[in-house]
Amino acid sequence: MLAGCGQPQIPAQVAHTEQTRSWMLPEANKIKELLYVSDGYTNEVYVYDFTTNLLVGRLGGFKYPYGQCVDAKGDVWITQFSSAEVIEYAHGGDSPIKTLNTAALNYSFGCSIDPKTGNLAVANDGSSNPGQIFVFKGASGTPKAYSSKNCPVLGSPGYDLKGNLYVESGQEKTYAICELARGAKSLKAMEMNQIIYSAGSVMWDGQYIAVTDEAYQGNQTTAIYQMVESSSGNLVIAGTTVLADDCGSAEYISQPFIVGTVNTPRNRTQGTVVIGGNEGCHGRFDSWSYPAGGTPAPLFMAPKEPVGQSVSIAQ
Repeated sequence: MLAGCGQPQIPAQVAHTEQTRSWMLPEANKIKELLYVSDGYTNEVYVYDFTTNLLVGRLGGFKYPYGQCVDAKGDVWITQFSSAEVIEYAHGGDSPIKTLNTAALNYSFGCSIDPKTGNLAVANDGSSNPGQIFVFKGASGTPKAYSSKNCPVLGSPGYDLKGNLYVESGQEKTYAICELARGAKSLKAMEMNQIIYSAGSVMWDGQYIAVTDEAYQGNQTTAIYQMVESSSGNLVIAGTTVLADDCGSAEYISQPFIVGTVNTPRNRTQGTVVIGGNEGCHGRFDSWSYPAGGTPAPLFMAPKEPVGQSVSIAQ
């Protein structure tokens, strides 16, 4: 389905295409922290109590659910790889409250919410080259598209606390980070003092711009670099979190999600936990101390193809 260490690839097929009826326990919306996991195999999103790991709901009817993001209210946005849509669910809700379309052909990888404006950014690629970032003003309406020849193939984007948007890009072993600065009209490539061997996702961790490398030091290991933007406009590494997860196969943590004490757009303190499914080991979903990393603590037997996740904190 996906390349083990590289940019997301177009699925050869989706195993199950029938729509499943969504359900959620009545008390789910009262649970403080809910974990949402996209399953590319069943086309469903599984919802767990993040504290107890118990399954409390399941959302169906997707066309290959992929990356996720959470807004300040705790609403969860889920991108659809096979329809270029992003769908909003309330914390603990079992029905969509909004569906937005990028007007691209296909291939939505991931999303992020601007903490300054509430704008929603969605990365699309596969239907065009270079890939495109679509920004929905106020998370509604018709999006504005941004692209750059310096970023031909895009991963999942991430806003920082100031409202600057970053996205990793890679093609033919050439990897870069592009930025859509707050108020800017175009993407620009950024210089950095760290080699990224396999571009992944970007996320604000509460203190740093967290940049994923899915082939750390050229090996089959996922790592997260904590980066800051210098006064000269370059990205400088401040720390490294290695997500060890040896299961006898290639490790591929798709879009690791950093959990803080509040939802990501409002988070001003570095998160303490990072979670993610290992696509190299079907059914494996782990948790690491952050930013320490190292040996994971297995959470539960995850869906077969966990390709995206998020934690929603009730307000």
